[in-house]
Formats: sequence, structure tokens, C-alpha cells
Amino acid sequence: MIDPRLISDSIPPLQADDTPEHVLTLMHEYSVGQLPVLDGQKYVGVVTMEDLIGLTDKTKPLSDAPAIFRKAFVDTDAHVFDVMRLALEFNVRIVPVIDENSRYIGLISAESCMRAFAMLNSVKDGGAIIELEIPLKDFTLSEVARIVEDNECRILCLYTNIDQPHMKVEITLKVNTIEVNAIVASFERYEYVVKDVHNDTEYTEGLKDRYDALMRYLNV
Repeated sequence: MIDPRLISDSIPPLQADDTPEHVLTLMHEYSVGQLPVLDGQKYVGVVTMEDLIGLTDKTKPLSDAPAIFRKAFVDTDAHVFDVMRLALEFNVRIVPVIDENSRYIGLISAESCMRAFAMLNSVKDGGAIIELEIPLKDFTLSEVARIVEDNECRILCLYTNIDQPHMKVEITLKVNTIEVNAIVASFERYEYVVKDVHNDTEYTEGLKDRYDALMRYLNV
């Protein structure tokens, strides 16, 4: 479920009978390039400055140009991963949130989504990062967790990338220690390819510094 704190209503949505001319003026006033559009209380879509500029007649209502509406949205039961996926799929920096009746609740910005993702992946926490590779047919999440936990450590976060052409899984995991020689040896013993390890203090501090810089940027 989406954290309600991520949902903003600070920027008022547009209405379908607004004209592109009026909307472009609002975008300039709010210093934004994308805004949600409603028909009454019902969500219609997101319009972008680029699409509006491309319209020949900017005096007709938005509803006369339905092709410009980008249908990105999530409901309140969605996950932050869903927000990120839709932002990429529709090439937008805002993703509206609607209820079960398609009524607009607010929007989630790319900045707030990035902040949540950084927190979700324990970017600010200390620990080593290990990059692994294994054939897809041999991959089980439980085994990865067992190998780490057998060495009296914990996984702080983990994500995978499936390399379909080569039928391999690339695994990136962060553990709660920088002393990972035993963990690496265990993975190698179980025939994982250890592609890289970042476990030095300088790297960990650099990662924290980049995290802090990102948070300062998002709070500007």
C-alpha cells in the first residue's frame, strides 16, 4: 500500500474543459511540465507541456484532444514499484492516485518516489554490496538468504536482473557488514559467480554522502 505521505495535493489538477493556452500559463506559474486532468472528480489522464505545445489550436478544450492524455495512475493499494514502473512506461514525472471509483486523490512525484525507493533499499545504512551471477535454473531466493544468514549476517536489500538471452540471474544484495570474505567464499563454494564486492569504508561513506546529497536535492 502506498504511504499516504507520498501523495501530494499541493498542485491543483486541471479540468477537461480547460484550454491548452490556460494550462501552459498554469504550468509556467507552478514551474511544472506535467499536470493531471479531471472531468469533475473523475481522473482523465496526465498532460505534458510538450504535448500541449504541439497542438495546433490551443483555444479548444483539452477534451477535444483526447490523444494527448497519458493514462498513468495507481490506486491506493499499489506499491512504490508500481509508481516507478508507470512513470517509466508513460514517460511522466508525476503519477496520479485514484480511489476505487476513479476519483482523483492526489499525485506522487518522481522526487518523492525516488526518496521512498532510496529508503526502501537501505541506501543510508552501512554495509557491503555484493554482485553475483548464477544460471536462472539454479536460482532460489531462499538459498541466497541461507548462505548470508549461515554466516551470521542479514540481507538489508536485494534485487535481481534476469538476463534472458543467456538464461542467467544477476543478483545485487546489500548486507549489514563490511566483513564479507566468509560470505563471498560461501557463494563461490556454491558456484555463484561473484562479479564484484564493495566493502571498503571509503565506498560505504561515499554511498552515504551520495544518499545525503540526493535527499538534499529532493528537499530543495
